[in-house]
Amino acid sequence: MTASPRASVVMTVFRDFRFFDEAVASVLAQDFPELELIIVDDGNDRDDLFAAVAARDPRIRILHCPRNIGTAAAANLGIAAARSGLIVRLDADDAAEPERVGRLVAEFERDPGLGLLGSAVQIVDEEQRRGPVVRMPETDLEIRWTILFHNPFYHSAAAFRRELFEAVGGYREEELVSQDHYLWFSLLPLCRAGNLPEPLTRYRINRQGLTVRNNTRPRNRTHAIREALWADLGLVYDLHDDTLAGAVSAFLRGQKVRPEMLAPAWEVVERMLAVFLASPRARADAAAIEDGRRLEARLRAQRAAAA
Repeated sequence: MTASPRASVVMTVFRDFRFFDEAVASVLAQDFPELELIIVDDGNDRDDLFAAVAARDPRIRILHCPRNIGTAAAANLGIAAARSGLIVRLDADDAAEPERVGRLVAEFERDPGLGLLGSAVQIVDEEQRRGPVVRMPETDLEIRWTILFHNPFYHSAAAFRRELFEAVGGYREEELVSQDHYLWFSLLPLCRAGNLPEPLTRYRINRQGLTVRNNTRPRNRTHAIREALWADLGLVYDLHDDTLAGAVSAFLRGQKVRPEMLAPAWEVVERMLAVFLASPRARADAAAIEDGRRLEARLRAQRAAAA
């Protein structure tokens, strides 16, 4: 076992083991060897399977929950046991590209103020067919803009400093599905954030996955985040309508918006953009101001192209 790992990869697993071996193998194949892999067995009653996994590499540590306690609570246990100050998340149905951990560690070590970092992702399906690369908002300012509307990170692409995670109380265990979104909301006031442009995680569209199995009006779970963030800007959150909210999010992601929804979606974006770019965070320094100018120019260009 690595004496002092520079990164702790934390994975929880419950019931669906179809892609578990691939996820574990992707961590063991990292170009960056100074890591540990903490796997939390969330009440599976499969001791033989986990014993075999633990025997594959001394850097693997298995934590057993006697009963299923949920992803958030299981992840909190895994992170509490971590021996590194840098936590790298990976779901048991996803996979890390070989350079992922090394790239993340290098960025955190380069920038002490960086507390939360993700990346673009490569979409794959259950038959291992590759879909599109999904790029995420890269700058701190873009991430703070994006979370006003939807989640700015893929959970399996994210890493964060353990001290900040502990400072905000970890994952909210009562949030059985959207615990990651609430974590970013809690961490952002304490640090800078970013997303690397490279697709460092293969994110699986899994019909048995937690997100897909809980896909009935998913925005309802995270309205509280946006209500609080809009209130910080002096606004009342009024984007509870799923059709309009979906059109706004599609526009912000650069996706096609139905013609009849383009004007109302742009009205929301333009109104919010004016308030956001006038906020103290967007005027904090020359870099933030320049990032804001680029954001505004890109959105206006998208609107013109969609007309």
